[in-house]
Amino acid sequence: MKKMWLGCAATLLLVFPAQAQDVPKLRDFLMSCSRDSGPCKLKLKDYVTAANAQKIICLPKDVSINEASGDVLRWLRSDTAEPLKEAPFDDALFDAVTKLYPCAANPVPPPPAEPPAAPSPQQ
Repeated sequence: MKKMWLGCAATLLLVFPAQAQDVPKLRDFLMSCSRDSGPCKLKLKDYVTAANAQKIICLPKDVSINEASGDVLRWLRSDTAEPLKEAPFDDALFDAVTKLYPCAANPVPPPPAEPPAAPSPQQ
């Protein structure tokens, strides 16, 4: 009897899959930060650390991970980030760190020198 119930439950799960959870929005993350800043700061610190280690961002030598995390949180709370408030949190966070701490682009090589003018044909 127990096996039959388990089989029915498994069949129901296959027929009616669970609803996918909504992706957290930046607005939700910022609201949670205002309630409890500890986990919020830890998540930002971990993200900045990973982004820096993977060379997604380049922190100046005089900026610590903690300072950068605070900068990112201030940027996310600013009016500049207002268009991102309904965006998925991870997308908004990526935008923030890459705008605040971009890596220097490879220098663009100078254009090739003009070739010397060909001598005019003598007539």
